[in-house]
Amino acid sequence: MTAPRLPAVVLGMLLTAHLVLVGFFPISSEDTWWHLKQGELYVSSRSLPAQDPFAFTTEGRQWIHYSWAADILFYLVYRAVGLNGLVLFRLCLFLLLAFVLYRMLRDCGLHPLAAILLVFVASLALRFRLLIRPELLGFPLLLATLAILLRLKAAPPHAAYLLLPVQVAWINVHGSALFGLALPALVLGANLLPEAWTAPGWGRLRLDQARLRHLGATVVCLPFVSLLNPHGAAMLLFPFRQNRMMRLEWFTEWKPVWRLPEIDPTWWEVVIAFGGVVLAFVAVSTLLLIRERRVDPVGWGIVLSMGTYAVFRLRAIPFFLLAVLPLLALALVRVAEHGLSQGPSRLSRRLVLLGGLACLLILGASIVDQALLTSRFSHGFGVRPNFFPEGAAAFLERHHLNGRIFNTYHFGGYLIWRRWPANQVIIDGRYDAILFDEALLEGMIRAYQSRAALDQITAAYGVEILLLNADPRDRMVHINHHPDWARVYWDPTAEVFLRRGGRHADLIGKREYRLTRSEPDLSYLVAYRRDPETWERALAELRRAVSDNPANGMAWLALAQEYRAAGPGAAELRLEAITRAAALMGRAPALGRVHAERAEALLQLGRLDEAKTAAQMALRLQGDLLLPHSVLAAVAENRGAWTEARNQLRAILGSLEPGDARWVGIRQRLEEAERRLREAEEWSAP
Repeated sequence: MTAPRLPAVVLGMLLTAHLVLVGFFPISSEDTWWHLKQGELYVSSRSLPAQDPFAFTTEGRQWIHYSWAADILFYLVYRAVGLNGLVLFRLCLFLLLAFVLYRMLRDCGLHPLAAILLVFVASLALRFRLLIRPELLGFPLLLATLAILLRLKAAPPHAAYLLLPVQVAWINVHGSALFGLALPALVLGANLLPEAWTAPGWGRLRLDQARLRHLGATVVCLPFVSLLNPHGAAMLLFPFRQNRMMRLEWFTEWKPVWRLPEIDPTWWEVVIAFGGVVLAFVAVSTLLLIRERRVDPVGWGIVLSMGTYAVFRLRAIPFFLLAVLPLLALALVRVAEHGLSQGPSRLSRRLVLLGGLACLLILGASIVDQALLTSRFSHGFGVRPNFFPEGAAAFLERHHLNGRIFNTYHFGGYLIWRRWPANQVIIDGRYDAILFDEALLEGMIRAYQSRAALDQITAAYGVEILLLNADPRDRMVHINHHPDWARVYWDPTAEVFLRRGGRHADLIGKREYRLTRSEPDLSYLVAYRRDPETWERALAELRRAVSDNPANGMAWLALAQEYRAAGPGAAELRLEAITRAAALMGRAPALGRVHAERAEALLQLGRLDEAKTAAQMALRLQGDLLLPHSVLAAVAENRGAWTEARNQLRAILGSLEPGDARWVGIRQRLEEAERRLREAEEWSAP
């Protein structure tokens, strides 16, 4: 390998590693599941059914199969290689996107280092929409459209007609196909403006008359070929209906861009990437306007249309950035040609070195951050833990709880996947089947706020099963005291309630949870200790909760807490519970505290080496904990390692206020350790 190629290979490997860390994560979209189920239905029935069978609230409503081709593709991938294969499919598609974008930027004349930086920026903005949903297929189709347009000037005149098959595929995959109509029309319109003050794509998109005629014919044909779908014009009008929904901003992906960090602080980088690209485009375009007295109407058209839409509908950010980055690249190259910076062929060694170091630092920092420093994003195969009602769905299956379900909105897709046709849902993420019914949405919102509204909607539809979100931020608070509903299952993700007096009376009698519930603050259990009989019933419920779902980490933590209160006689049971809880917590912030509790249980059982290891692990995870220091001090005291005991006790004492109830006991232990050390020194003195 020659020396000049080595840095390029290193940067390529770093960029690939960054992209893998960005795109390799478990399934985390609520909508993935119903897309898979629809694909299964289409394949098994060899048709596109006219009536939606998955929900009981859609009878008589038009069902628009706006993503039927994508649904079938996802299902066939799943059928061939399973859920892990879908995760790998998404990663491969993401890597392909990045490669195609990089080649497009290089084809625009951009220096490799600048192209790497722009691909990096695009990856940050794409991350939050890298979901196994049809829009994932919309990204490469957008790049295909742009690639055809950017090559028209050098390609044969009839190359514009390649846009037609791309559009046919796009309209059958995702509603973003409207961009496939708008971008060619924008290029055509830009070429009709006076050359004196416009430069489409800074000359790259300026076409001669022959190519312009073919592009014009293509633009005319695009709406007609877009009708080649199962619903004709209704498919084209679907996105407009979607954007007119009054309650659209109820859904995270339809909120304005400035709400993204508020929704999830981990997405601050998306806002920075979006804003940085817009500012860079405006700055470079302003420089060129001053220099040439001309503008790029295509670039500005994308910024003012797609960019404005992305500001108010954050799900459009990836489409906007993929569309505008090649135009930004062309503008940067144009600036370089004017000498505002050195052109790629004349870059000084120092500038190349600085650019290479910048890429190295940015990519390296991203890799270290994602792989080692933070737990903002999980990586790997499978399904996002504690996000979908896996345990609750298994409970329904195990006890043959069939029929209509009143469910939390974002559980609908998973329940369709796991439980249809045994169960039908009241709501899920399908806009055409469910969400255009804004009266239903309003009724759902009121049901969460009012017991009377819940009674009304469940009675109207004959619902006897509730499957609700257990997250304290989204839970139905009034259900805990509702006399008509009994809790028969709970875990940290979901709770199942059955209507009293109905066909599930026997199951309620055997499995109702009267004392325990999905509650992160376990202090409510303390009150039960005053009555031994009540406390034993609560413990029995907790044991039943982990039997219902061995992955119920909250129930294991509750058992560990109560076994600790039961005293040394329950130390073995406490150790088992806390060990199971720790194994389920992944990289949760409270993991350090759990390991500290485990160290204390091991100490009680006399397993000193294991207790020491667990305490050291707790301190590595959370260095400000006092309990691990106490355990390490006790281990040292048991072994006569008084120097170690003194150091650990001093660390505890230095963190306690003199008024703390523990202060006196720790001080006495410290004095005893110091006395032992003095005695040892006296014995060793000559």
